[in-house]
Amino acid sequence: MNNIIKICIICTLLSFLPSISTAQVSSEYMGDKKQTYSLAYPVVDIEDKKIEDKINEDIEVQLEDLKEKIEKHVYSKVDMTYYEKYEDDNIISLMFYVNKKKKFSNSMELEGYTITYDKHTGERVPMSRYLNINLEQLQDALNNSQAYAVDGLDNGVNLSKRIPYVSHNYFICHDGSIGLLYQAGDLMEVEAGACKIVVSPETIAKVNELNKANE
Repeated sequence: MNNIIKICIICTLLSFLPSISTAQVSSEYMGDKKQTYSLAYPVVDIEDKKIEDKINEDIEVQLEDLKEKIEKHVYSKVDMTYYEKYEDDNIISLMFYVNKKKKFSNSMELEGYTITYDKHTGERVPMSRYLNINLEQLQDALNNSQAYAVDGLDNGVNLSKRIPYVSHNYFICHDGSIGLLYQAGDLMEVEAGACKIVVSPETIAKVNELNKANE
């Protein structure tokens, strides 16, 4: 009887755990004959079709926004690409790059952003779930080799100016560190591309504990 009770308790506890949710990401393309826009975008495939639809519909909203701005002549040309940065049983982390040319402009402007989706809810996951860091702490981490900077090609770089703000365009790295994506020109010259600051797991644990204690 005791064994039966134990089994029932274990089954009850397991029922509250989130199920393992694997995802597959395939690439799709959207463009027009005039080549005014060329959009490479991800399509996420998850066992739970309701969550799958929620994530993909959110991505589609971004595509439609770019198409609308082309049609309204806000931009004369738009190119988009993406990278799958990280995935585990709970989240999938995506990075997007959009090159845009405004009407009457001769140059393209690069915008980078990231989105991390919760695979159990389909919601976007804010950076605060994983990292709570202020500007002073981020600068201190960089100064003391507890974080490092890379350029748009992921080459290590030394920043000649102070970090202007804490970016919330974050992505998870496989070693447990967290990268913060900045816009071209924010950390270095525009030609360096969209630079990133990568914060070590040890620093993440330290600042999260410190800032939680100060709440």
